[in-house]
Amino acid sequence: METVCKICSADTKLMHSGFPGYKTDLKFNIYLCESCLTSSSLPRVNATDLYNFIYKNSEKVPGYSRYFNYYKTVKSKSNPLQYLTESEEAYWGVAKVLTETVKSKSNVDILEIGSGLGYLTYALRKDNYNITGLDISKEAVLQANSYFGNYYVCADLFEYVKSKSNSYDYIILTEVIEHVEDPYKFIEAIKKILKIDGRIILTTPNKSIAPNEVIWDSESPPIHHWWLSEKSIQHMATKLNLNTSFVNYDSFYKKYPGEYHFKRVLKNQLRPSIIDENWNLISESEKKNPSYLKLTYKKLLKSILFLTSTIKYIYLKIKDIIIPGTIIYGQRGKILCAVLHKK
Repeated sequence: METVCKICSADTKLMHSGFPGYKTDLKFNIYLCESCLTSSSLPRVNATDLYNFIYKNSEKVPGYSRYFNYYKTVKSKSNPLQYLTESEEAYWGVAKVLTETVKSKSNVDILEIGSGLGYLTYALRKDNYNITGLDISKEAVLQANSYFGNYYVCADLFEYVKSKSNSYDYIILTEVIEHVEDPYKFIEAIKKILKIDGRIILTTPNKSIAPNEVIWDSESPPIHHWWLSEKSIQHMATKLNLNTSFVNYDSFYKKYPGEYHFKRVLKNQLRPSIIDENWNLISESEKKNPSYLKLTYKKLLKSILFLTSTIKYIYLKIKDIIIPGTIIYGQRGKILCAVLHKK
């Protein structure tokens, strides 16, 4: 069975049917476009209820609890932006682009789309950037405005662009594009509110790091509809007449070494659902399982062993030579950061 890729219009092929969804009563087909190396899921299921559940339970939801932690702790940091850039490569990439391209912070207008609980917008404002957060979730915007200040707007992007033509110098999207139904139309809409010489800074889980036999290694659908590669981004940018570049993560990974266990991923591609059919977090009961405690113990031992990034970096380089099945992060990592430049 084949369908047409929304990114490059080439035919895609079915890689897996009945792929487990984020909720146990949801199943999906996973397709691969070999032309632009884009993976996608069908059917497109409206995930509004799932997102509302995640925001209401973000302190407990695996993968999202760290966002809640940033939200709760960023205000207590003397340098909020540095705190975020040292926590994740996505924020490091955004800060790197801004640092290298912004000449006067007070003279650029920035919009963060998908600002969620608001901590990145807050951190950039504390670093003297003129930035506004935009999110479609009323609950997220309410929390952000209440906690950080009135810097956030609740709106749908496609409605927002109608009154904001050529308004922003920078648009930031951290882990947003993989959630939307049609990434190309989403970027096309963003271009309308971008000033001439403006830039879109976009981060997303990087399919380019993984071998093609890895079917899906991103949040389960319908939370993520897409797993995008560098070619995916380049195709969209070319069609929209935007110049493209990618952040080099070498400096980040030398300080915070990491590896992609693609053989382990291959064995565990059918990741378990997060929510059961009765809207209970499956992970809460699994945490009581001895296997979870054993995993936590192993992680603790690893953190003690790798007391410095240098030791871990050397270890990973040696491991890369003697043990196949892992990819050491360098210029390219688990997150890609693309800059789409409007000329």
